[in-house]
Amino acid sequence: MRRLDPARSVSDEDIRRVLEAATKAPSGGNRQPVRWIVVTDPELRSQLGEVYQRCAAKLMEGDEDSPLTRSSWYLIEHFGEAPVLIVACTEGENRRPASVLPAVQNLMLAARGLGLGTTLTTSHLEDEVAVKRILGIPENVETYCIIPMGYPLGRWGEAPRKPVEEVAYRDRWNNPASFVYKSRKTPGKWAAFVYKRVQNPSSGY
Repeated sequence: MRRLDPARSVSDEDIRRVLEAATKAPSGGNRQPVRWIVVTDPELRSQLGEVYQRCAAKLMEGDEDSPLTRSSWYLIEHFGEAPVLIVACTEGENRRPASVLPAVQNLMLAARGLGLGTTLTTSHLEDEVAVKRILGIPENVETYCIIPMGYPLGRWGEAPRKPVEEVAYRDRWNNPASFVYKSRKTPGKWAAFVYKRVQNPSSGY
């Protein structure tokens, strides 16, 4: 969700909820290297927005007009207006993305379960030095992404996705996969379900 309402703040309670969900994610050796910088200060958000605009606009050069590019440009122009910007960082030895991205996914799913929109952005990495300077991040700490979070503007439905059978193969590349359903659980509306699971890992399916 790239269109977020700048006039609606996100409560500290909900921010902590999504961060707690993020902490439930697995990491290599359970080292839990991810550190989260929650940016709500308007001036700092504005400065990060300027960096993102400069970096993302450069990456968008030459893209043809489409609903997706228009949505992307909206984010570029309004990035710093998002009520919350969450920066995923790592410190320590375990810096592999496999120990970071599961936590990011948990955070985004938990946000969705609370009615909050998010989007995963990495364009700032074109000028990570500027982001580190703004937020006082040490040189030995790496940033992976910045996640704008807030209440969505406009229509916010479930995005179209390809059926599993179109994207999964059985045993060999390009060998069609088929699945036999033995339970009554049907696909769809997974965000609330996953949010419940990450909040209470011991709960049953």
